[in-house]
Amino acid sequence: MTGFPDRHAASQGGGHGEGSQPPLTRPPDFESFWGKTLTELGRIPSSVSREPLETEDPTLAFERLMFDSLGGGRVSGYLIRWPDEVPRPLVVHGHGYGGGLDLMWHWARAGVNVAGVEARGYGRSRDALPSPSPWGYVLTGIESPEEYVLRGAVCDYMRAVEVGREILGPLVSRTVLNGTSFAGGLAVMAQAVMQVADLLVVAVPSFGWAEGRRFLVEEGSGQEINHYLEAHPEREEDAMVVFSYFDPMNFAADIRCPTLVGLGLEDDVVPAPTVYAIANHLAGPHEVVRLPVSHTERPEERLWDRFEAYWLRLAISGIPPDFGGKRELSI
Repeated sequence: MTGFPDRHAASQGGGHGEGSQPPLTRPPDFESFWGKTLTELGRIPSSVSREPLETEDPTLAFERLMFDSLGGGRVSGYLIRWPDEVPRPLVVHGHGYGGGLDLMWHWARAGVNVAGVEARGYGRSRDALPSPSPWGYVLTGIESPEEYVLRGAVCDYMRAVEVGREILGPLVSRTVLNGTSFAGGLAVMAQAVMQVADLLVVAVPSFGWAEGRRFLVEEGSGQEINHYLEAHPEREEDAMVVFSYFDPMNFAADIRCPTLVGLGLEDDVVPAPTVYAIANHLAGPHEVVRLPVSHTERPEERLWDRFEAYWLRLAISGIPPDFGGKRELSI
């Protein structure tokens, strides 16, 4: 794998990106809410089942996983691991809002162990969310933060991190939380709550700056929210309060590990300002990598391969001393 961000294009202008920095919208009980959520998850045994399967690469071992998450929901995942007993990084990832958990064999071949998770309501985890909202997944349980679907989805991601680390034990040399779009938002929230990652890698993380998403997003989960609130304008104030508990922007100040953020300058699903809203509040060393597009069918999407090559280098070789400094990098 070759190709890294063009560092000569980095800006040193304070890292605020495009536009002004929106203020946090944390509810007064934000920290206690998530503390109680983590405690509630901890009371539920993971009850992991492991099913070894044939692999497409004989040098690697592959297992289907099932484990219990918040509310006792049974959640699906997988693990690709090296059986050579050599400590390696563990990379945990999820999937996009449309579903479809890809098996990241090429990450494993690069030299890491990989754990993936399907959030409740998706794929083999479908039964863990028996009644999704007819308005769209992201509106499920919108009546309260305790019942909101993303509370469970974040816990599903966190439980996958716990399970991967438990299975591999001392063979985890460093922990990398990874996510793109939907899973990127989950990864931000999971890291802020768990404080477990040595490196956080999020590409176009969704759900950031809930207020801005109301005006900027044209497709995906944001579009579903807009349709719902257009039909029920009287519910907007209450819904926005619920969203504030699950806005990655409100979690960012609790993230102190090295963090790599990727954004597409043209993106109707996760617009760049909503990603900047997260990145600009990060408390630890971080870099923002700007690419021309994301969530499109354009040929420039191939440039994301260079973003992937960069974070794999960081995951395997470690974080260099000059990482961060609120630099922006362009591909």
